[in-house]
Amino acid sequence: MTEGERERIKLRANYLNGLGLIFAAAGGIGPAVLMIYRMETKWLIVGLMLLWAGLMASYELHSLAMKHLKKLDE
Repeated sequence: MTEGERERIKLRANYLNGLGLIFAAAGGIGPAVLMIYRMETKWLIVGLMLLWAGLMASYELHSLAMKHLKKLDE
């Protein structure tokens, strides 16, 4: 594996991790603000669904980034 290929793998993993952080922030902070301003049951359910979706997307993106980094060991 050339140094350029290794660097591309690192950059791709870094990009995916950044996307994962964005999804975690949008899925965690957004619903929290929504729940503070709208104390109704339906908004609580919507907020929790957004939180779950954001955290799951973040986890999947982070896992994909880790798979890319494992290619460096080969």
